[in-house]
Amino acid sequence: MKKLMTLALAAGLAISCASEASAIDFKAKGQWLMGFNLGQGSLVRRDAGRKVDYNDKFSAGQRVRFQLDAVASEALSGTVYFEIGDTTWGRAANGGALGADGKIVEVKRAYIDWMPPETDLKVRMGLQGMTLPNAAGGSAVLDDDVAGISMSYQFNENVGIVFSWARPLNDNYKRDEDGYVDPVTKTWVATPAGSSRDSYLDNVDVFALGLPLTFDGIEATPWVAYGMIGKNAFRGNGFRNATQDNFVSWTTSNYFGNRWNKTSNGLNRRDLQYGSAFWGGLPVKLTLWDPFNIEFDFNYGYVQSVGS
Repeated sequence: MKKLMTLALAAGLAISCASEASAIDFKAKGQWLMGFNLGQGSLVRRDAGRKVDYNDKFSAGQRVRFQLDAVASEALSGTVYFEIGDTTWGRAANGGALGADGKIVEVKRAYIDWMPPETDLKVRMGLQGMTLPNAAGGSAVLDDDVAGISMSYQFNENVGIVFSWARPLNDNYKRDEDGYVDPVTKTWVATPAGSSRDSYLDNVDVFALGLPLTFDGIEATPWVAYGMIGKNAFRGNGFRNATQDNFVSWTTSNYFGNRWNKTSNGLNRRDLQYGSAFWGGLPVKLTLWDPFNIEFDFNYGYVQSVGS
């Protein structure tokens, strides 16, 4: 009852504030895509003269993206971005079969943009597209939709600063364990029967800082990023369910080695609770010889293994 009263009070305050605020301007935009493919999926895959690729020669599909912006002022706005699809016509798994009742509406992004009063600091909070600084062909480290906070500030026309915190994974580890290593005593502690180690040390956090520099004929953004990786972040079904799109390409369980096994003497082979990750880069754009431009990225990074 107490929780219901708290929610009712919060809703009342929100309605009251909305009634006193200035009018909110709603803007909608999106895209509808239809695609039709005709052709053989593989031209050379044959085994002893027999065709190996049995993919359909013809397929049809669609995707809808819808973005709604609620703009209260230059200093406050909110955005929600939905995606319906990709839907292959006739396929039940993504809503394209007879009846078309698949649950395929996805929240791609949902964030608010705001600026603290009397400042030029720009803040974005929520599910957003986050890309580490790059110049040529996108970021090789992080370029995807992720939950987090990003901030930017422009000191003058030549120098700015950007900071971001992203939480790609957390609370996905769902697996009973027979025990764990106590971080203080360094001894193996058996988990009581029927208890669970859900969501234990399974978060990944990435902090990034960049310094955009713009001068005549040259743009550069030196940046660094630090990551904290819990030893259970990539264990259990939660990892497979929570990991999508390009994130798999730069965070894999084999690469990070997030395994912690009990040895014969009852101790973990490595008792690190969190592993560290570091990335740094220098993207550069040269327009001194316009219309000929030069763009390049220099990136470096390492990830500390947690477990054996």
